Amino acid sequence: MTQRPNGLERLLGYVASHLPDEPGTEERPKNLTREEIDRTRNEISNGLLAFGELMTPIFDHADGVRADLTRRGWSAQAAEQVALIWLVNTVQNTFSGLAGR
Repeated sequence: MTQRPNGLERLLGYVASHLPDEPGTEERPKNLTREEIDRTRNEISNGLLAFGELMTPIFDHADGVRADLTRRGWSAQAAEQVALIWLVNTVQNTFSGLAGR
């Protein structure tokens, strides 16, 4: 019995088969080997873990903004809205600064 590919293997296979051809070559991109799939899976996992570590302080601070506003007498809905706007702007500024590098 053959083993069916999991979601990541199907995604990587799809991406590999839809990469644009290099100029002047007519051959299709090669299929990924098991080692390449495992290496890519590890890179994605490590990247997601690093992303989570970078984002945790931002989310924690947004929670603090919301809690501080609520403590000061703001309604829960207004505090949530202000904290959400702060969070969106902070994440946007963080990633626009990284994209400029």
